[in-house]
Amino acid sequence: MKPRLNVVGAAIIKEGKLLALRRAHGNESIIHKFEFVGGKVEEGETPEEALARECMEELSLETEVGTLLNTVEYEYPDNTIVLSVYFVRPLSDFVLKEHEESRWITPSEVDPDDWAPADREFLQIFMTGYLSSRKIKDEKDFDFIRYVAHTVMHETFDGTTPEGQIDYMVNLFFSPEAVKQSISEQEYTYKVILLNGEPAGFYSCCPAKYFDTTAGEGTFLSKLYLLKFARGKRICSKILDSLRRPVYLTVKRDNTNAVNIYKHCGFRIVYSVENDIGNGYSMDDFIMVLGK
Repeated sequence: MKPRLNVVGAAIIKEGKLLALRRAHGNESIIHKFEFVGGKVEEGETPEEALARECMEELSLETEVGTLLNTVEYEYPDNTIVLSVYFVRPLSDFVLKEHEESRWITPSEVDPDDWAPADREFLQIFMTGYLSSRKIKDEKDFDFIRYVAHTVMHETFDGTTPEGQIDYMVNLFFSPEAVKQSISEQEYTYKVILLNGEPAGFYSCCPAKYFDTTAGEGTFLSKLYLLKFARGKRICSKILDSLRRPVYLTVKRDNTNAVNIYKHCGFRIVYSVENDIGNGYSMDDFIMVLGK
């Protein structure tokens, strides 16, 4: 009877790209093929502990082990493996010790035939894009929300917004104190959006009654911001599908691209409003609604 081994693999993701590592040794079916770094789970180890150890041994890479993708059983000529692959975030640089090549590849660059047979089972998940979200939970999440808001707002509004207003708005709306206050006083929910296990953006929403006392049922979508690598993957549509109708939001009147995107999603403009946000700054927005 062939040996049956429990092994783990790391789908290491960075800025939407997957780390592909080409084997320098092994049998004919896997040598010179790309693979997920990993190995056997030793006695007394959890899969997560084994994966962290393997990444350090093979790559000198510090990691944060995330979501389990799936577990499959695959029969090789000399053994049977039960392979569990996890999304993993790199926390340091790496050094090749046991592989002959490394590449960071996008979903469109994946060629399953160039991978070890057992690992091919998981590539479709990466190529399709595994989307999930979770509520913010710690100071790292507050820092991430602030970082995303600062990055996206500067990308979008630099050149069309008075000097200093973007940083003022980031401090006003996305400081940890402001976020915590909105959660406690207006039932806001803040969720980190994860694409292939990697934080890719966030959204925040609350019951529509806090946006408009006459709104009744529904949701006010306050923000939905994605980093560049996560855009164009229908994430916004999937988030919108999860929200209770009708959905209200505000969008800067001169942000034509965003207005058109929301119209494409089914939103319509109901009115416009200008709000004084202090420090001599104002916000000139359209109010849009979906499902009413």
